[in-house]
Amino acid sequence: MKILFCALHFGYFRNFESAIAALASRGHRIHLAADEPDALGGQALVERLAAEHPTVTFGYAPPLDQEPWFRLARKLRIGADYVRFHDDPFASFRKTRLNLTHLTPRLVLRLAGSVVGRSARGRRVLGRLLRAAEAAMPISAASRAFMAAEDPDVVLLAAVTVWRAPQFDHLRAARALGLRTGVCVFSWDHLSSKAFLRSVPDRLFVWNATQQREAVEWHRIPADRVVMTGAQCYDKWFDRAPARDRETFCRALGLSADRPFLLYVCSVMSPDPRESEFVVRWIEAIRGSADPVLRQAGVLVRPHPERLAEWKDVDLARFGNVALHGGNPITPGAQDDYFDSLHHSHAVVGLVTSAFIEAAVAGRPIYSLLLPEFEMYQEGMQHFRYLLEVGGGVLAVTRSFPDHLAQLSAALVAPPGRDEQNARFVRAFVRPSGLDVPATPAFADAVEALAAATPLPAEQTGAWHAWLEPIVHRAAASAERGWLWPAFRDTHEMTTAAIEHEKAESKRAAAADKAQRMAGKQRDMARHRRRRRNERWLTAGRNWRKHVARLKGQVKELIGARP
Repeated sequence: MKILFCALHFGYFRNFESAIAALASRGHRIHLAADEPDALGGQALVERLAAEHPTVTFGYAPPLDQEPWFRLARKLRIGADYVRFHDDPFASFRKTRLNLTHLTPRLVLRLAGSVVGRSARGRRVLGRLLRAAEAAMPISAASRAFMAAEDPDVVLLAAVTVWRAPQFDHLRAARALGLRTGVCVFSWDHLSSKAFLRSVPDRLFVWNATQQREAVEWHRIPADRVVMTGAQCYDKWFDRAPARDRETFCRALGLSADRPFLLYVCSVMSPDPRESEFVVRWIEAIRGSADPVLRQAGVLVRPHPERLAEWKDVDLARFGNVALHGGNPITPGAQDDYFDSLHHSHAVVGLVTSAFIEAAVAGRPIYSLLLPEFEMYQEGMQHFRYLLEVGGGVLAVTRSFPDHLAQLSAALVAPPGRDEQNARFVRAFVRPSGLDVPATPAFADAVEALAAATPLPAEQTGAWHAWLEPIVHRAAASAERGWLWPAFRDTHEMTTAAIEHEKAESKRAAAADKAQRMAGKQRDMARHRRRRRNERWLTAGRNWRKHVARLKGQVKELIGARP
């Protein structure tokens, strides 16, 4: 069997590494295709997979930005989702709407904020219009040719719900060719706070019953096409032994091995508020605790790989027994380091991050503070509620520093390990078939079952698509630089345009200043040349009079005019 596995970038395959290895070990050929490069170690990951498994290859899918309609199609999808996120069950998740605000066309923002958008009926009409316009977009010829050339038995896609990704267009191309398609949920929030699944695949692979319900109720996927496999991305953390003993690990990081330490795992949040500032405040509270065990405890802070810049000027050394350490756990060595951090800690603290799930798998208690400045990142996001509700919840939360410090004090004196509450959550969210049943084999079995199943009928666009295509192309060109541009540009483009305009104005001002300076310099040089010329004339005149006087004297001497 040949599998074409598409993702936004190679870094996405870190959550499917075990599944790719399992399928390759069963003799299947797998081609990993990315839409864009990444800077988080994805290239090294796929190179390692290809080196370990001869049947694994990798490369890039054709870019769709050159397609004349693609940018317009992406804006229509974002606009439709922005409108959709104003209604139940998404109305309370305002962070998702804020994420889309700067990407949504101005016209949609204005309509959504008008009398039309403030009524449920008006939003339904606006959403239908946007979806109808989106449905008129062509199927990518480049993606279709790519799929046909690869000729896979199964097409897997890992980033269909990411707005900027062309994964949805790859799905449409595969469906148009009648290929078997499987959409793979990448992370815990990809069905609750990301794009709507607009095209129904042959299979949707989800982790648990929570995602299964979201797929059916929120994305309108038929229940018989949703396959629950468990979260294969967490298999590597079960039954894993630490690479270093606690003393060696602490000594390497500069922590006191004779004291317990807390692990703080950072999130990928917007720059404001800065999590680094909260962490400093959190450590100050710990160092001011009345409990000597907590006050002297070690603290290990793991920055998020995408947010390293905000830690550049943060000094944690002044607190003592504190370390800032950690990278993206995508290589074997980085994974060992990450697991050692979890295993040797007594408790894990953070705001909102998928690292909480890995901490639960490692059997560590998890704590968070619910503060007003982080409300929309926590209670304002559906996936944060999983930690509080699924299987009875696994995250212990408080709304004040004193209560939070009391929780940490209790955690430091309790023996670390999995309790019944932790087991219920991990069983419900990560391994629904049982704590001892890994998800990777179930995922590989599901892909093989898909390859043996009868594919859905090829998705037909109809003759009207061909008739509309020239109109779509003209509309797309106008939305980029014509009369539709003011209506379809988004805040990001407006900001970019303003920055570019400012840069252009700055360049024009610099050019004008340079031209003025050059003109002044040329005027000065001209004045200098005139002055030199006049000086030469004056000098020449004086010299001429001397020559004449000398000549007259010589003439007089010759004729004896002188006595």
